[in-house]
Amino acid sequence: MGHTSKMFIIAGAALGLAGTAMGAESTDTSRAYNSELTADAAGRTSLAASKASQGLTITDGSGNFSMRIGGLIQFRYTADFRSGGVGDTDPPTPVAPGGSGVTGQDKATIGFSLPRTQIYFAGMAGAPELTYYIQGNFSSTSTNQNSVVNANDAGYTSNNGSFVLEDAYIKYAFDNNWDVRFGQFKLPILTEDLIGDGYQQSIDRSFVTDVYRQQRSQGIQVGYTADVFRVLGAFSDGWRSANTDFNSPNESDYAVTLRVDGKFAGDWNQWNQFSSWQNSQFAAFLGGAVNWQQGGRTGTPQDAVTNLNQANYLLWTIDGQIKGNGWNLYGAFIGSNARTLNTAAGAGANLNSYGWQIQGGWFATQQIEIFGRYDGLYANNSLGNAQAAGGVSPRCWNFIDFGVNYYLFPESQTAKISADVVIGLNKSQNLQSINFQGNAGTGQFVPGSTLAAPNTNAGVLGSPNAGEVAVRAQFQLLF
Repeated sequence: MGHTSKMFIIAGAALGLAGTAMGAESTDTSRAYNSELTADAAGRTSLAASKASQGLTITDGSGNFSMRIGGLIQFRYTADFRSGGVGDTDPPTPVAPGGSGVTGQDKATIGFSLPRTQIYFAGMAGAPELTYYIQGNFSSTSTNQNSVVNANDAGYTSNNGSFVLEDAYIKYAFDNNWDVRFGQFKLPILTEDLIGDGYQQSIDRSFVTDVYRQQRSQGIQVGYTADVFRVLGAFSDGWRSANTDFNSPNESDYAVTLRVDGKFAGDWNQWNQFSSWQNSQFAAFLGGAVNWQQGGRTGTPQDAVTNLNQANYLLWTIDGQIKGNGWNLYGAFIGSNARTLNTAAGAGANLNSYGWQIQGGWFATQQIEIFGRYDGLYANNSLGNAQAAGGVSPRCWNFIDFGVNYYLFPESQTAKISADVVIGLNKSQNLQSINFQGNAGTGQFVPGSTLAAPNTNAGVLGSPNAGEVAVRAQFQLLF
């Protein structure tokens, strides 16, 4: 019996018991559990989002144990339009191994996809202070990643519908605003990455976030939340090291992460999504994060032969958001530095890149939201020259995204219909040659690094000319 079949049998059995268990649930227990979910990071984000209004809750007779079952389905249609052909002066794209460029048939690429089909299990074990969260995804979209990573971490590259573990962690909340979690989760770095899949404003995250997002890691995180500030620190296996064993070449030797957020107005729950409903109170947040990891020693039993982690990597960001009565504005700046070790590119090569993003939205009615976003990437000279003979030109890429959301239920992300348009302002075929966390030509310096195009979630396939356009429509159900 496959893993997928087992998962459906377990879920079906749990649903079958739900009617009996729900009848035994006391009002006090329900309130305590919902309060814990509101305070806990076990939401659509890895920080703090309430899912008390979603899912199905099952409790035992004593009220000491509970489980909430829920999920997310996103069904999407994408039409991508590019110019260029194999015979063009500019190099064709994408340049896949043994493949060809943008032919006449590739200029319009259209079809349906299921970007996310997730199931989660969350609850408390023995007491409200001790909680757990498990989430998996039936993968159906992909980014273009190094083939070695495909073999070791199919969670972010597979598109065959296989069920892949995303989050699995335990959290204990102390009475004095401190908490600790351990397991596999998102490190507290980029805000757009931490805000949950079902709580994004656009149809999907920005291109720049997809390049730098941490995905998941295994480690320990300690947090302190006060009224006006929040501090989160983690010790982990490093950037994009989910579903790995301790001797995996996809891990760093160690990684430390620190994020600090300040709240100048509003409520912490308003941080958990970009949209701001009509009649919402004013809120303002400013934060920053830094992640540092060292590589070079962790590897396979044949460590002298294979060790993918051949760089010390620094990733940092400064971001903030303000929101009010039916409107919101968010901005972020991201930087990274990969210092290579003993590789074909030589020891001590510094590879730098930067990203930026600004987005906002406005509710025209209680259920119709209009949004827009601009994001960009820049790779410095040493990064470009290290990864392609003669360098990469241009080294700056910019994207515009604008669209509309229709919320079937006012002030709820449960069900919404979205449509947007993504436009690439620069020719993007050379994104195929860039690895923003290392050197794709001489070896993968930082495990999990992505080649930035094509990226089907972001709607970008890469074009030898400026003006690539992706038109997307999506229906989302968050349950």
